[in-house]
Amino acid sequence: MKRNLSKDLIEGLRDSTNVEFVDNLNYTIFALVDQTLKELSNKSSFIQPDKAYFTPVNEIYLHAMTSQSEFTYFLGIANTEIELNSLDKKHYFKNLWKRFVRAWKMSRKKKKKKRKKQDVEPTATVTKDKYTIDELKNDFVYYLSNLISTSSIIYEYEDHISIIGKEDFGTNVRINIYITMYDEKNGIFKMYNERKNRYYDVDLNERFKNLNNKIENCENFVNIIKIYNSLYARVYNKVPNQILIESLVFNCPDILFEHDVYQTFLNVSNYIRMTDTDAIRSICNNSKSIFKEKLIIDAGAQVEFARLIRVLDTYKI
Repeated sequence: MKRNLSKDLIEGLRDSTNVEFVDNLNYTIFALVDQTLKELSNKSSFIQPDKAYFTPVNEIYLHAMTSQSEFTYFLGIANTEIELNSLDKKHYFKNLWKRFVRAWKMSRKKKKKKRKKQDVEPTATVTKDKYTIDELKNDFVYYLSNLISTSSIIYEYEDHISIIGKEDFGTNVRINIYITMYDEKNGIFKMYNERKNRYYDVDLNERFKNLNNKIENCENFVNIIKIYNSLYARVYNKVPNQILIESLVFNCPDILFEHDVYQTFLNVSNYIRMTDTDAIRSICNNSKSIFKEKLIIDAGAQVEFARLIRVLDTYKI
């Protein structure tokens, strides 16, 4: 039996985000990353703060958040030498072991509240043959850890780091920073896959341009994305792939948004359910349909599309 989706519920989901908190936390994170890069640049000839590009990449960009949202960013470093060094023949399991040792040392450091900073020397101050993106991530974690409280925890993964700290960042906040190389000429982030020893280009320029244009022309565009994120998260306890959700809503004609948020939600939902997926273009590349978009396919978001339709089908729309 289908349930009613009341106007009060839709308006409540629209207004559920504390925008001031998001803005303040964004400012804190940007300032923290900026200071970390300045500290790192004082110890390494490879890092120049004005050659670093930092941007939010998930629903934080639109403030279309839910209680399950995380703060996810790309940090791109423009440095050809690091980029090429990282592509040299590597020993994957050796690097994995080095990462484990670093994590162990970092945990030991956090257990001692008054441990001196010079106890653990960063990679950048040690003479090495080649400086790679893995060493860059290691040094970034080191200098970042010196700027946050001992109660905060940094988790280091193969392609990103995650930070949790109630004292520094607030309740139920997880920050993810993907450390990548950056192509300044084309404005493209280059994500390194250590196992395959290659870079994957992530071009977000058209996405940001399309989002900004749609926001300018459609007042409820962000509200609808926020509502979809919230409805999906209520059922599956996670936020859906944002490239997928943004593409679905972006492809809807502007005329559907010329109503209050409740009627707009009904219009957009019916349009998405009736439209052939081959006709829905990726917000990152208008020449591709959503299921030809790498950022959707690699994330397994085809399943999330089916789940979203299933969520909508449970209500009378």
